[in-house]
Amino acid sequence: MKDWLTLGIEMQRDLIKAQQAQMDAARKMLDAGRDVIKLQQAGQRAAEANLAAWKQWSSMWGWK
Repeated sequence: MKDWLTLGIEMQRDLIKAQQAQMDAARKMLDAGRDVIKLQQAGQRAAEANLAAWKQWSSMWGWK
């Protein structure tokens, strides 16, 4: 049978492991959020390039 001190130490270790897992999960979520932002920025740049190409093409045909 374990004494109270040993049980307390084991409980603290388990809490630390749980907190570390929580921090790792939060870090992964933040990294995923950064990836989404990069994807949105790439989409914005693509839309702007598409608009510029459309304007150039339409000006070749005399459209405004």
